[in-house]
Parts: sequence; structure tokens; C-alpha cells
Amino acid sequence: MTSDSARGRRSPRRGRAIAITLIAALVLGYVVVVALYALNERAANIEGCTDEPPSDAVLLAVTPESVNAAGDRIVANLTVLSFGPIGSADTSLLSEPLTILVSDTDGPRSFTIAQDEIPSPQSLSFITDGYIERWPFDSHSVDIAIVSLQGDGGDMTAIPTLLCGSAHVPGWTFASEEIAGTDKIVVDGEPVTQIRLTAIRSGATVAFGIVILGLMAVLPILGLTVAIIAYRGIRKVEATLMSWMAAMLFATIPLRTFLPGSPPIGSWVDYLVVLWVVAGLVLGLVIYVIAWLRWGARGDRGAPDGSIAVVATGAAVAASGPDSRDGAASADGGAAG
Repeated sequence: MTSDSARGRRSPRRGRAIAITLIAALVLGYVVVVALYALNERAANIEGCTDEPPSDAVLLAVTPESVNAAGDRIVANLTVLSFGPIGSADTSLLSEPLTILVSDTDGPRSFTIAQDEIPSPQSLSFITDGYIERWPFDSHSVDIAIVSLQGDGGDMTAIPTLLCGSAHVPGWTFASEEIAGTDKIVVDGEPVTQIRLTAIRSGATVAFGIVILGLMAVLPILGLTVAIIAYRGIRKVEATLMSWMAAMLFATIPLRTFLPGSPPIGSWVDYLVVLWVVAGLVLGLVIYVIAWLRWGARGDRGAPDGSIAVVATGAAVAASGPDSRDGAASADGGAAG
């Protein structure tokens, strides 16, 4: 008696402790996601452009507008901020046309700014190198080389060029570093120094995806728990719970498509999480069906002629449709006789 009462007192305490732990984990996850989202607002930039443009170089700004991870593209605007030494002292515009070459773009890789023309931003699609299958830990980078040339025909002079920029693309953060040039663009026998632009998913996006995957992993745990307890006979088997388990199974696909960034089918999350969530839910449904067959209430057995056996008080009456009345009448007549 003492042991049973002590066990009964411990059970509510254990339940409260589990509930408090789950609530604390939910609140902590919420705080982490919000903090990462706020931090992303400050960290999503490449490199700040100086307030005073240099006087000895053309200053260009790259502003990423979107990231197409599935298509390995970064769409960005290229803007001329200052012409530096080749700008007119009176208007700061060009006295001669300027040609700008850009490497690793999907489309035209050069454009010309005419004399006395106010340059407009050029939309460029940079070809990136990345693997979206590694979502949400994928990164996409491109090596950009930019050269400014002035002159006619083969007599063109390279103008010193500096590159800066900033970015605000929801769900992404950017970083840049200077790397050695290659043979793609060579000026005066020397490879042009390149800027490596890298886009990675923001911490808030990663946290969002991990939370969704965690919620998906909870579904088979719940389903298997109910199924195993019912199979062991600890709880009553109710056939309506099978529809609840099937609903969780069909909810897996909407949760999969709700992942930010829409990772393609065949990503690592499908092999490590989604596949086993579906397998666990199906296994739980199978176990519950077996438990229903084992412990479920038996139905009334049918008679050999297809009628339904109805058990009445003190007697068994066979109800078989329209003929049942005749059978009952004859039975009454026989009893009267």
C-alpha cells in the first residue's frame, strides 16, 4: 500500500517536470529563432562603400537582389558610383566612353557607358558554384573579376577599379574576400584580382528548418507510442484513432514543402529525416491495426444464410429481412399450438 501510494505521488510530479521541460525548450527555441532573425538584419552585407569615393579609381557597387540556389545563380545590380580619374571636373561624367568587363555572368559580360551619360544599374546574373542538396547548410559562391577599359579598338587602357557593395536578401547572408586572379581576364600580362562573393543561408533560416524537421520527427514518436501501448493492452483500442494516425502521415508532405528555400527532392533531409518519418508513421499504423484485431470488440457473427444474429433476452431471433416476419409468425403459431 505504501509503495503504491508513493508511486502515485511521484507520477504527477514526473508529469509536471516533463511538461515544464517541454515548455522551457519551446520558449528557448522561440528566443533563439527570433535572436537569429534580428542578427541577420545586421549581418547581411558584403562590405560598406566609403562615403568619399577614391579619386584614383572607378568605384563600382554590387548589390545582390536574389539567390536562385536551385539554378546556381545570384542576380545582382552593378552600379557605377564614381568615375574617379576619368570623370569630368565639371559634371563628374565621362569625357570618353567607358567599357566595363565582368566575368562569370550568365549573359552579356560587357557593357559600355557613353560620353556624358548618366549610368544606370546593370542587372547581372552571376553563375555560382554550390550544392542545394546540402540544404540548409549549402553555400553558393562566384569569383568576380571586373575591368574598366577606355579607348578605341586595340588601343584601350585599363582604369583602376574598386568594387564594394551591400546586400539585403531575405534568408541569406553574404561574405566577400579578395583572391588571386586567373587567366580568364588578363590586363598588361597580369591576371586581374578577383572578388569571391559567397551566399549562405542565414542563421534564422537554418533554425527555422531545424525546428520544422524536429516537429516532423515528433509525429512518428507519438504514433508509435499510441500504437505500442494499445498493442500491449494498456489502453483501450479505438478504431477512430487510425484516422488520426493516417492524418499525421498525410501531414508529412505539407511540412516537407514548408521548408524555407524549397530543397529539391533527394536532399539529405529526405534520406535522414523525411523517409524515416513516413516509415515510422506507417509502422505505427500497422501496429495499431494489429492491436485492433487483437483487442478490438468482436462484432456479431452472421448466420450461414447471410442473416444477422440478434441476441434477445432469453431467446435468439434470426432477422433476415422481409422473411423474418413470416418466420416469427410461424414460430408464434407453433408455440400457440
